[in-house]
Amino acid sequence: MSSSQDKASNMTHPDIYFDAARKLLDDPARILENIMMSMGDGLSIQDRNMRIVYQNKFMTDNFGSHIGDYCYNIYEKRSTTCEGCPIIESFRTGQVTKALRVGITNEGIPFRFENIASVLRNEHGEIVAGMELCRIVEEREKAFDDLREAMQRLKEMQNQLVRAEKLAGIGQLAAGVAHEINNPTGFVLSNINTMQKYVANFFHYVDSVESLVKSSPIGDSTAQSIRAGVQQIIDSDDYRYLKDDLPEVIKESLDGLQRIKTIVANLLVFASRETERCMVDVNEEIESALMLLDDEIRKKGHVVKNLGHLPKIFANPQQLKKMFVNLIQNAMQAIRPDGRISVSTEEKDNYISIVISDNGVGIPADVVQNIFNPFFTTREVGNGVGLGLSIAYRVIEGHNGNVDVQSEPGLGTTFTIRLPIVQAKGE
Repeated sequence: MSSSQDKASNMTHPDIYFDAARKLLDDPARILENIMMSMGDGLSIQDRNMRIVYQNKFMTDNFGSHIGDYCYNIYEKRSTTCEGCPIIESFRTGQVTKALRVGITNEGIPFRFENIASVLRNEHGEIVAGMELCRIVEEREKAFDDLREAMQRLKEMQNQLVRAEKLAGIGQLAAGVAHEINNPTGFVLSNINTMQKYVANFFHYVDSVESLVKSSPIGDSTAQSIRAGVQQIIDSDDYRYLKDDLPEVIKESLDGLQRIKTIVANLLVFASRETERCMVDVNEEIESALMLLDDEIRKKGHVVKNLGHLPKIFANPQQLKKMFVNLIQNAMQAIRPDGRISVSTEEKDNYISIVISDNGVGIPADVVQNIFNPFFTTREVGNGVGLGLSIAYRVIEGHNGNVDVQSEPGLGTTFTIRLPIVQAKGE
């Protein structure tokens, strides 16, 4: 065949293919059936009572042939119509309705599919059936799920970084403030302690003078006048008030200074990043914390312990003890008289889990998110500075652990701390 004949033959092929395709349109019913049966999506037609009138191959392959059955029985294994059914909505509005739904195959496997429903009308324009196109989107939705989960994790990491940055900044500020306050507080405390001794000695001398005056024999008029004058001073309201009130004033001043000293110590603990660690028995540190608080606990309620067998971990024992003290004190402040505090430990998934719970007043949901913020407190002014839980959080964070808080007002609060089981290097 010559090149010109080859060229002519090739030019006829498009016309042959086009004509063959056009012949399919001579039988609209056949081409429509071919389209519906060969399409990669499911197609199902239901009457106004939701009975299946038609299923294409995709639907019969996945659900079996169920002409005449109710669609909700077959596609979603229900005994009544589905909530939010797009076909029912299309029956109501006459418009196209889209929805993301979950179906169940013959094998009982759930899958997500995109449902596009529309109505079918008869020659009089009356709605007689509904058609739904079902496109399986499980892989797409799974990708969206993974993306949403990744974004949530990223958001949590960002929050943790922001929180860590804030805590680091506050820690530096706290350290500076604590050192500035510590020095003047120290010498004022020392001076008032000395003053307390001086005042005690002064009143002792006055009492001695009073005793001498009362016991001395009556002499001349000058001696009687001195005795009367001293007795008048001792019996005066001003002196009696001073004698009663001055020791109390000094005591309150010492209490206030001691409180400042405690706050400063807490600030320094909050700001510190101690690295001195050793192998620690977490249960022993809990027992030590409970022993320190024993008197306070007895006045408020009782403790229920359930301490499991734990491996030792490489940690800072003083920091752990401080953390436990702060969390238990927080529980003590929450419980009512004769309240209960529960402390339990267990080894789980290469972590040590410590659960400290109480049956106290609980924490409102809008407050829980702030309880670890430095200087945040719900207690009355003068009864707390809001560092206890912040210090606890910082200790947990410093040991690469995490803490979860569950609380319900009126029922109590539960702190769950998880510390990784870390061994010393070389062990």
